[in-house]
Amino acid sequence: MLAAKTFFDTPWEQLTPRMEEDFFTSLMTGNKTYKTTFHHRFSDINPYLLDYLLHHAPAALKVLDVGVSSGISTVELYDDLRQGGLDVEILGTDILVDAFLVRVFPKCHALVEPSGFPLRFDLPLVSMKPWVTRHDYYSGLFILRKLVNALFTHRARQILRSPGDTRVSEVKLVAPRALAKAGITVCSDDISRYNSAFEARFDFVRAANVLNHGYFSPAALSTMIANTGRYLRKPHGSLFVVRTHENRANHGTLFRRGEGEHFELVHRFGSGSEIEDVVMGVDIPAK
Repeated sequence: MLAAKTFFDTPWEQLTPRMEEDFFTSLMTGNKTYKTTFHHRFSDINPYLLDYLLHHAPAALKVLDVGVSSGISTVELYDDLRQGGLDVEILGTDILVDAFLVRVFPKCHALVEPSGFPLRFDLPLVSMKPWVTRHDYYSGLFILRKLVNALFTHRARQILRSPGDTRVSEVKLVAPRALAKAGITVCSDDISRYNSAFEARFDFVRAANVLNHGYFSPAALSTMIANTGRYLRKPHGSLFVVRTHENRANHGTLFRRGEGEHFELVHRFGSGSEIEDVVMGVDIPAK
């Protein structure tokens, strides 16, 4: 398993797709979700989106990509739209983008969230996940993992309390390729909280593998959808909600902001989005 320090120190051109997938998939965040990812996830959908946006959106396209996770799919969307002739700028958001890589001991590092929640530990000869697995109890490794977790997490939080400590490096939990693209910007944002800086700023919003019944209640989803509606420009800003299932099949729905304060269905992919009824039932608040 690639050490966190090695991953962040490696020039982005030298990071292979497999290295990116393995690294981000190994991270479990404080809210118990994984940054699971794989390349070409939406290769069956992006050509349709390109054609639609070419005919229904301005050539200078402003895109909001919600819940980007590792940002790998964001890069692919950006490249596909650019190669198709659109002058696109993408703002990618996620609730967890920023993290710290802390040198807790010589040749030992802890990758932690701003709260201090541990994501990975680098020891001199191995990189270790913080959480205990069932196999660890059979092998006895759980003792070492718990010991390292307690020691490294305590040490990292202690160091983080000292502003400007040279043992702390700020890192982004996003594929370095995304950060290297001039047309892609990534920032931390919570879609459940209205952000006035996003008001009527975007022509297209994509919410991939984030808005679903497994994560949120209907009431919470309605709030998030209402927020995205306010972020879309009038007339006919578009919202795409999609979820990749375990068999890697994509089921989603493309919506358009109608003349009134509501969404209209444009196109279904697969069986459509599982939250179609929620989206169609939302009244977008007027500014």
